[in-house]
Amino acid sequence: MKVNYVKTVGFRKFEKEFETKLFDTTVITGKNKSGKSNILYAIVNTLLGTNLSGDEKSSLINKNSDSSYGELHFTDNRGENHVLIRGKNKYSSKGNFISIDGKPTTQNELTSFYKDKRLFLSVINPMYFLNKKPAEQKELVDKYLSDVKPKVIFDMQEKQMQDRLLEKYYKNNKGFNELTDTEKEKFINDKMFSISMDIAYNKLDKDERDLLEGVPVNIPAYISELNNSIKKAESKISSYEGKIEYAEEIANQELPEVKTFEKDEELSIARQELAFLNNDTNLTDKNKQKKVVEELEKNLLSKETECSEVENSMKAGKKKYLSIKNGEITKCPTCNQEIHNESKDRTVENMRNELFALYDKKNILDTEIKDIKLKLTMERCKFHSISGNPDVEKEKRIKTVQENITKLEYEKAEIDRFNNSISIKGNDIESALQDIKYFNLEKNTQLKLIDNLNQTKKIAQKLYILYIEEKMKLAREYLKDVDIKFYSVLKTTGEIKEDFIITYKDKTLSDLSRSETIATALEFANMFNKISRLNGPIFIDDYESCVDYDFIKDYSENTQLIIAKVEKGQDLQIQNYFDENAELKQVA
Repeated sequence: MKVNYVKTVGFRKFEKEFETKLFDTTVITGKNKSGKSNILYAIVNTLLGTNLSGDEKSSLINKNSDSSYGELHFTDNRGENHVLIRGKNKYSSKGNFISIDGKPTTQNELTSFYKDKRLFLSVINPMYFLNKKPAEQKELVDKYLSDVKPKVIFDMQEKQMQDRLLEKYYKNNKGFNELTDTEKEKFINDKMFSISMDIAYNKLDKDERDLLEGVPVNIPAYISELNNSIKKAESKISSYEGKIEYAEEIANQELPEVKTFEKDEELSIARQELAFLNNDTNLTDKNKQKKVVEELEKNLLSKETECSEVENSMKAGKKKYLSIKNGEITKCPTCNQEIHNESKDRTVENMRNELFALYDKKNILDTEIKDIKLKLTMERCKFHSISGNPDVEKEKRIKTVQENITKLEYEKAEIDRFNNSISIKGNDIESALQDIKYFNLEKNTQLKLIDNLNQTKKIAQKLYILYIEEKMKLAREYLKDVDIKFYSVLKTTGEIKEDFIITYKDKTLSDLSRSETIATALEFANMFNKISRLNGPIFIDDYESCVDYDFIKDYSENTQLIIAKVEKGQDLQIQNYFDENAELKQVA
């Protein structure tokens, strides 16, 4: 892509119309705040609809304007010319529009020209990439290194050798020639990925390859799955350790000694004595008859009490019944509502029925009382007819023996319960010991699994590093003084740790000067531009800070450069670098 012309109205610093041509290498000079960066903002905003950080919500409309207008004339990678226009309204999105070659379009359709927003920003605005966090930088590098074909292919003497290598992958693929250029490119890139991965995979030892059980399709995702499996195994180990600790608390309990009931003989003698004391038949019969009489007396008292309550209810009910019937009471005795006419008749009828029911119940109770009195008289006669009188001393002895038997039986039951609890506790301890054995076996299984997973992860990391290094062989053709370290080695364990460290001439970013930082950013911009085949323009700001570098010589071949540098006291001027006779375009 080459940008040929830029025009803005109501955009950033320039309220009125601003326009300029752009060249293969354009030099923009002027004092501070003269508008040198306006061209970069205009290209990015017109094409992407964002600011230089990719923020779509940021407004770049001039503070005195209600809307902005951006126009871009550019040539795509096929050599076709286009005119892109974008309008934005400060107050309503309804006033926004995009058109390409005179036809309305969408942002999604424009991606065919710049591929990816972050990619385009990394190329045209090199500092965009360096200002990202290492994780985001790594993500971008990983993504676009996937487009790089293995260096082993480019090391072949003839391009025909490359074609021959590819042929075996798509020779028998039906309809290959009917695919679009984009589909063919993706198909070939997928095969190139397989070749790169196979090259890295074959550098592993046989034991390492066996442990991986094949080439992972997505190594970072595979490593993430391994980490998740390790976490699950560690969680299980933690659970087993908790269960083992609980089981050990049970297993470590001391069992008290079993108790023995030593009064069996005393209990047996007491039972024999009680049986002997109760052997007096007449006395026993008389005591039984006494209980029969007492039970009848109790039943008679209950029936008489119930009969008395029924009589009281009948008296009270009859009084209310007559009062309502004679009109002395005009409210229902149940719900306290006024009653008249039919309601009164129904109430009187109901109360009469209730009185009849009570009368029937009293008759039944009178009959039952009469029967009980008769039976009670007979049973009292039986009681008095039985010979023999209770022996007071004997009864006292029986009571004493019974109390002693009850006490001894309770003591025996308590000892039995205690011994039974010991037996249960002993079973719990035995069960806990079995659990400890089982949980330890399961814990060791998980420990072995974690060890296996960690080994597999190390090999997957190693494969990933080998794969990245294979990809970086070609990428480094575009990286002169910059290097990328994708991993580090822990000093304590020697373990390979995934990392992302950028260096320039072996110095980290934090140690670089302003010019070295710009040089580093440009190497990445150039690499992204080449490996992605975007071929977008590169904007070099603060060029005056880089007098020891010749970026134009290094990067202008097949790449459009837009260079901005400060000239003290000078108004904004734009010039074609390679046309010495051209007059400077001065912008008021």
